[in-house]
Amino acid sequence: MDTKNKEEDFVVEAGKKNLITINIVILVIFLLIIGGVYYWVSKTSKGQQVFPAGINYLSPKGEEAKKPVLLYDFAKLSESSDWVTYKGKAYSYSFQHPKALAPLSFPNDKSDAVTFKVNELPPEQSLLLTVEIVSSRDKNYWKFFSGLSGLNKIEPITNEKGLKGYKAAYLVKGSKTVTSDNYFFQVEGNDDILLHIGDIFPTEGKAVLNRLVNSLEYLK
Repeated sequence: MDTKNKEEDFVVEAGKKNLITINIVILVIFLLIIGGVYYWVSKTSKGQQVFPAGINYLSPKGEEAKKPVLLYDFAKLSESSDWVTYKGKAYSYSFQHPKALAPLSFPNDKSDAVTFKVNELPPEQSLLLTVEIVSSRDKNYWKFFSGLSGLNKIEPITNEKGLKGYKAAYLVKGSKTVTSDNYFFQVEGNDDILLHIGDIFPTEGKAVLNRLVNSLEYLK
């Protein structure tokens, strides 16, 4: 009787050990799977941070300046022969732009503004061209904008269509940051009108901007 009980106890004990071993093996396999998935995800997503609107910024260390993924191949656009003409709705200005860039205008806008979607900002916060009425502005243009503290540089320019004006950059209030270039062209025969072009393009799109600026003209 005692021998039979001992055999049964041995079988039960052996079963418990096997069950524990099986559970340990399952746990180890589970941890290996989780670890493998984590490693794969960390490798495939390394160097990217996803921001609203699906815009990706490359930031390998999470500390470097965020650089937006370019929406266009600006080098190809600058050399493309497929440029078309955009004409103002309220004023008689026109300029050339790549057909791939769809112009965005604003109905009933007094400044006859137009822009392109070339960065992550909303169109209304990143205007390419506006018509400025000189009599409604102070001679110190920057004073109309609370975020600016003064003029950084200014130089006279003439584009390929003969429009004369100047290129200026401003200081951002509370820092040493300088704005991107702003182009102001005078309309011959109407000194109260200035055509204002802001540099909305990334650094890679400078050639596109230059070609666009040089195509700007105003019909009398």
